[in-house]
Amino acid sequence: MNSKSLKIVKYALLIISVIVGVCFYVLNGDNNAMVSTILNWALVLIIAAIALVLVLPVFFRNGKGGKKNLLEFGLLAVLLILSYLFASGNEVALAGGVQMPSHSVLRWTDTLLILSILLLVVAFLAAALGGLYKGKGPKQIK
Repeated sequence: MNSKSLKIVKYALLIISVIVGVCFYVLNGDNNAMVSTILNWALVLIIAAIALVLVLPVFFRNGKGGKKNLLEFGLLAVLLILSYLFASGNEVALAGGVQMPSHSVLRWTDTLLILSILLLVVAFLAAALGGLYKGKGPKQIK
């Protein structure tokens, strides 16, 4: 794909996301009609991103870039599996009359919360340690 077609795809996804977001806030009354729509759109975007991470290194090979992408995806998969293993899925106290989600939903919610915290810690460590290291060795702090 050339840069012009990538820009068209990017703007199309942006426009669709803005429309779904505006509809979520405007049309979402007491019945929460748009919640499933916005969750489904988020799921479509996540699946598309994962598919692109797996497929693009096959088409655009520039040395170790494809292997690096697959290694990063593998590390993310390991973190997801570890998060799932540590997730409890315990029930929480809900307001009266609210239907309790299933154990599977609670476990996946715990999994994604744990994964988000792990990725946040990794991002902070990368930002902090990235400033200390430059090139081959540690940067001298004066």
